[in-house]
Amino acid sequence: MSRMHEIPDETRLVSSIRKGDHEAFETVYTAYSGMLMKYAGMIVKNRDAAYEVVQDTFVSVWMNRKKLDPSKPVRNYLLRAVHNNSLKYVRKEMSRHSTEQKAASAERIVISSLEQDNSPKYDIEGLIPAVDRLPEQSRRIFKMSYWEDMKSMDIASELSISVRTVESILYKARKRLREELKLG
Repeated sequence: MSRMHEIPDETRLVSSIRKGDHEAFETVYTAYSGMLMKYAGMIVKNRDAAYEVVQDTFVSVWMNRKKLDPSKPVRNYLLRAVHNNSLKYVRKEMSRHSTEQKAASAERIVISSLEQDNSPKYDIEGLIPAVDRLPEQSRRIFKMSYWEDMKSMDIASELSISVRTVESILYKARKRLREELKLG
């Protein structure tokens, strides 16, 4: 296991970083980046993501260097920053994964809805682009209903419109999608 470099006078080093000293910053980076990579890796479970988290943390430290407190250990600050950034990464990935699952689920629901029409063949590959071509309000309501699994009443409340308007817009959006996606 590799050892961290020793930092003899951390207070002076942090003060130098606050003044924009690149060598002092490089010393801190060299001393702590390996340890921080391992720590981030334990949280994010992905080496490339851990590298990105650590790099982003050091960029943020440099950009906000004037806020560093020379009286506090930089190691503790870096560990906390990497910890928080790693958790943000994990939450973002979970959200992205959840959004992908919702989109896939919505696609199945829309396909099911489209198949209720007597025409059996639809261009399902064109579904997402077709949804993106809907007028802004129709697209927003359609996504809220199918991708976010919101009920018409909740959509109406959030958008300050009537439930009947939401249902009408959803009906027209489904009709337009059926027409646009119909093959032959």
